[in-house]
Amino acid sequence: MVRQTDIAQTIDLALDKAKYDECAKKLLSYKSIIAWILKSCTKEFSQYSIAFIMDHCLKGKAEISQRAVHQDQPDREERLDGDQRIDGLNTQANSIKEQTVYYDIRLEACVPGGYEPLQLIINLEIQLDDSPGYPLVARGFYYCARMISEQYGTVFTKEHYEKLRKVYSIWICPDPAKKRQNGISRYHTVKERVYGNSDVKPDSYDLMEVVILNLGDTDEKCEKEILNLLNLLFSSSVPPEEKKKRLDRDFKIAMTEEFESEVDKMCNLSDAIEELAIQRGMEKGMEKGMQQGMQQGEELFAKLIQKLFALGRTEDVKRVAEDKEYRRILMEEFSIQKE
Repeated sequence: MVRQTDIAQTIDLALDKAKYDECAKKLLSYKSIIAWILKSCTKEFSQYSIAFIMDHCLKGKAEISQRAVHQDQPDREERLDGDQRIDGLNTQANSIKEQTVYYDIRLEACVPGGYEPLQLIINLEIQLDDSPGYPLVARGFYYCARMISEQYGTVFTKEHYEKLRKVYSIWICPDPAKKRQNGISRYHTVKERVYGNSDVKPDSYDLMEVVILNLGDTDEKCEKEILNLLNLLFSSSVPPEEKKKRLDRDFKIAMTEEFESEVDKMCNLSDAIEELAIQRGMEKGMEKGMQQGMQQGEELFAKLIQKLFALGRTEDVKRVAEDKEYRRILMEEFSIQKE
């Protein structure tokens, strides 16, 4: 068997991770999964059933990796038009000097009731690395801020800021550090009374929320059903057939042919990523062990040479450099051994 170089393994791993990421986004774009997330992670939908949310609150189609995050980058399907600035939801965030960054999933959801239904903008993100070198919540608020600013010219014009729609950026971390597993954190704007009274209503300032879901082990049952659902959905240890059976039985998610196909892909990709990571880790460990062994051997040999020179045994110095067995005998004689 020919061993792949590190760069070849990295390419394979990156390719599988890209496929995994794409498959994860597709799974999260199904109405049944979105409904579970909205009911569990937003206060606006918490009172409604999953079926009600699916039938009455999710009218449009979820956009997957179509809209740019940064304002000066084009959307994936967009052709630059000198007269056009924004058309509908802007799903992509980008900057001219950097690679285009797309929202994983963006959609609109409405809360029925009242004279005018409450409209929300929802962003769902899959984050394989929960420690990317910056606070994940800070990136979440940046995405929220972009979704707020993008509403000018589409949701409202001039100074009608009262028409701003609330935005959510919900981040799902399938493989967080152990201390953060099976946890949900919500970050949002609150009013703090410093002095005097204020009659400003929450819907005027409670306009953005970041929610981070850190998944965990499928075998550990949680009080929060959304964690049990997502742990099962992203599990690499549960066989595909059992996973589909439990999704249907425990969460009433009908297994359509398309959904089953995506679940199968997810299981296969999870296994491939895990195998590559384990293989690479083992090879790295063996390589490191060999390096450490060589370094330790060199140190022991240096000690033996010093002993021999100190005793004036110059002939033995030459012999131990060429004769491994004689070297071993002298190391035993001087009690030179690994610590």
